[in-house]
Amino acid sequence: MTSAMMEKTGAAAREENDWTHTRWMMYQLLSDFIIYRPSVHLVMKWRSKLQRIEWPREAFDRFKAVISEPDTASLAAFCKNETREYDRLLERGQAIVPLREAWYADCEAELSAVRASAEYDRAGVILNKTAGEKDDELSVELEFMAVLAERLTEQGVRSRAECEALVRAQAGFVKRHMQTWVPPFCAELRKQTDSPLYSSLCALMEELIACDQAWLDGQSSK
Repeated sequence: MTSAMMEKTGAAAREENDWTHTRWMMYQLLSDFIIYRPSVHLVMKWRSKLQRIEWPREAFDRFKAVISEPDTASLAAFCKNETREYDRLLERGQAIVPLREAWYADCEAELSAVRASAEYDRAGVILNKTAGEKDDELSVELEFMAVLAERLTEQGVRSRAECEALVRAQAGFVKRHMQTWVPPFCAELRKQTDSPLYSSLCALMEELIACDQAWLDGQSSK
């Protein structure tokens, strides 16, 4: 192998390693902003984390700019306004935007939850549900992907077979679940709000799902 080929191979490996960490962080971010109100603590936490992530996508840059723009004097007011919007849009039990896959997939609610739960069981994932969440809720599905994405970053301590199984599990879940209903969820959320935070969160979610599906399909075909 020539030095040029070795350099190209090394660059590809670094790019793949970067993406495994980026996607893990993005699923964590989405999960956090769907589960929790946008408090000052949450916004500051992700400001710091996003400074260490490079992902050349407009949706990522836009979300990063939205949460980084308020200065110290205006951050509390920004979070207060966006918290009101969170409560109106996404607060469990009173959300005006449905948060369950069943609603968008035109599927009986119990069946939708059972299908999602079966995926979690097959992957050996036990999720921390403390508020009576259903298995097909967006927060739960995002947390599931975050857990598996984190496991895939541990390639140095996992066998090739384990990593391949993780890729298959995630590729199947994105295709059978998230890809089918996250885009219409985001479209509905956009119709209900002018919030820069939640509009940019929608764009980020759509971009992640699309990029991740393509990457997972590529990994599965190797």
